[in-house]
Amino acid sequence: MFQVYQLNNFLELVKRNTPLSDWKINTSLNLRDYIWPLEDTALIVPRGFCGQKTLLLIVVLSSVNGSAQRQLIRETWGNTTDFNYPVFAKLHGHLKGSYLPPLKSRLRHYADYLSGEGETLTASVQLVFMLGSSKSDLPPDESKQLQQEAHRYNDIIQESFIDTYNNLTLKSVLALKHVSKSCSNSTAFFFKCDDDTFVNVPNLLHFILGGTVPLYNDTIKYTSSWQSRLGGTTEVMRGYKFSKSKPIMNTTSKWYMPHYMYPHSTYPEYLSGGGYLLSIDVVQRLYDAAWSTKMVYLEDLYVTGLCAKRAHLKPLHSSLFYFKYSMQLCAYKAMITLHKAKGRRLKRVWKFVTDYGRKCAAPDLIVS
Repeated sequence: MFQVYQLNNFLELVKRNTPLSDWKINTSLNLRDYIWPLEDTALIVPRGFCGQKTLLLIVVLSSVNGSAQRQLIRETWGNTTDFNYPVFAKLHGHLKGSYLPPLKSRLRHYADYLSGEGETLTASVQLVFMLGSSKSDLPPDESKQLQQEAHRYNDIIQESFIDTYNNLTLKSVLALKHVSKSCSNSTAFFFKCDDDTFVNVPNLLHFILGGTVPLYNDTIKYTSSWQSRLGGTTEVMRGYKFSKSKPIMNTTSKWYMPHYMYPHSTYPEYLSGGGYLLSIDVVQRLYDAAWSTKMVYLEDLYVTGLCAKRAHLKPLHSSLFYFKYSMQLCAYKAMITLHKAKGRRLKRVWKFVTDYGRKCAAPDLIVS
């Protein structure tokens, strides 16, 4: 048996020996060679960042050339002034009784982060975009446009690392750095997502406050008919959990993992990077753990898997967080996250979700 085990390890090593283009075998995997914990390296930070009580801080991973998508997010699901908790009743009120309301204990616990009551209950939410830098210096006009965008909307954090897919880990850890430094005493929850993720903020707020979201006919294949209520205020790690996943050996895959970067045959449990929720204490613990955790370029695996394991934190699964795309528009009313919502697709999804006269049907229920 031991010989078979050795043979399997050797075959895996052979299949995973192709280096990544920008993470060669001799490239350092020590976080301290890329991020300086005690230095302020940010190029842009929002004025008064985390200076007020905030129930939910949303950090969207964006890119320097992603201004069009950032604007779409601001005008759609990222408009958390309008797309806030009162919308939950507009989305699901026709199925009242098939979902659980917020827990009174959580409403009391987070009272300082809330205003109004009943159907006017509103949560304090802040959204920021996390950016790196271009491979080369931006042309003066593009640099000026980014500065103007940041000044106008006050929602951009920019760091000086080269912004590539394989540097997403650096981007995510730098987000943890900013949140740990500025938000630990003012913010209750941190939500990280990608800029092609659609986030149903009212559903997310309802989830944070201990409620459940009704099951819809178009989400049966995504969500469980039974949902656990969120009761914890600390050590919260929720999202779409991957278990017993194995490194991909196909070198043409964007998720290919070379053996020198991750020598084991199975990944720890981790949450999809499309969108995951952390209580604010977890942000600090993951950030602290990162300094003694060897880097891998897959940010969700690194942050919510490897760092979480080192910090003795356990990611938990919620079927409301989905990492794939859906053809069913009703799914966007009924989930917390769905993927591939960019450009015209996002506009179409948004138009449908905010058409509150369109009532999506529960299983075996036809709604006119």
